[in-house]
Amino acid sequence: MNAELWLHNGLVFDGTGAPATTADIMISADRIAAIVEPSADNLRRPGRHLDLEGRTVLPGLIDAHAHIGILNLQSQAGIAPAVQAAMIFRILSAALDQGFTTLRDLGGIDKGIVDALEAGLVEGPRVLPSGQIISQTAGHGDARSRYGYEEGNPSTGVDTLTLPMRIADGVDEVRRAARDQYRRGATQLKIFASGGQLSEGDPIECPQYSVEEIRAIVQVAEDRDSYVTAHAHTVRGIRRAIEGGVRCIEHASVLDEDTIQLMKAEGVFAVPTLTVSEQLRVNADAMGVKQEWLVSNDELSARAAESIKRMDAAGIPMGSGADLIGEHQDARGWEVSLKAEILGVEKAIVSATLTNARILGIDDETGSIETGKLAEIAVFDGDPLRNHRVFREQLPVLVLQRGEIVRDRRSEK
Repeated sequence: MNAELWLHNGLVFDGTGAPATTADIMISADRIAAIVEPSADNLRRPGRHLDLEGRTVLPGLIDAHAHIGILNLQSQAGIAPAVQAAMIFRILSAALDQGFTTLRDLGGIDKGIVDALEAGLVEGPRVLPSGQIISQTAGHGDARSRYGYEEGNPSTGVDTLTLPMRIADGVDEVRRAARDQYRRGATQLKIFASGGQLSEGDPIECPQYSVEEIRAIVQVAEDRDSYVTAHAHTVRGIRRAIEGGVRCIEHASVLDEDTIQLMKAEGVFAVPTLTVSEQLRVNADAMGVKQEWLVSNDELSARAAESIKRMDAAGIPMGSGADLIGEHQDARGWEVSLKAEILGVEKAIVSATLTNARILGIDDETGSIETGKLAEIAVFDGDPLRNHRVFREQLPVLVLQRGEIVRDRRSEK
């Protein structure tokens, strides 16, 4: 068992929404053993002692909408398998750099990546994989040539590492596709329930999949004590996904009052994704995105901000997801800052910690700094509760994962 570790005098924002307070945290093995008022007696206790005065202590951040294995939307198959693997490992390491101790991967990696992480062969956050995103023909995940006759999506170049999206139509096909993701190690499923921005031939306002098809996928998930989350930007797709039984809506960019009330009545979560739109505005080329896909980006961002305000007013629980793709995924913290501009920084942090943990079904283990939970912690210089741009401009100086210090920059200037 590891010796006790004490974190002293930090300003602790525990992720529950309670006011921040200065406290000492005792960590034993992988757990938070005590959260107490600072005192000289604590300094005399056995173990290692770190003074965090002037720093802010947060729960380890969670990205509920990651795509670790989507490295380039147009030319990934041309990247050598070993290089793709190296890029993925770099992305995972960079997530820890940014204070993220959990990622929910919503399509793009094989379960083997998770196995490598759990075996300690590579470093990175806990990853909850979805396997292949399930898409209808001519849906947001149909990447085939518009004039071709291919049976399925083109390969990513290394299908045992990074996965193409799965095309399936009809109740029997989608049920089989859903079951296949669990065979390959998925912890939850993702479907496309509306058109999207980064594709062609699937208008963003149009719904995808019938209610019957969605229900068949949801039934498979429920049989595994799991759930389905749905990409859906606009009202028709969101409503159909909810009618089909999905638990969570990704993006939820364009909403009306009736749809918000439906979400509330059915207890559906939402995961808005602001960072991807901002990255498309400033750095689209690095993501392998065609310029013609960006025509509606500014309008969609504005509508998404308005929808976030309306969901917050209605009490819809909102998580946090950056939706990054590309070879360098170094802007996960932007999501907290961008949401803080809309809702305030405390709500933005809660969305990226405890609410995300609830969505992922792991809030009994992580998502907040509470006695008995895993010691997954990110410590920032200064006070990000007063300056949310810290999440865009700084890396945490200390990151703990399951009680182990995995990043320590306290001496860096």
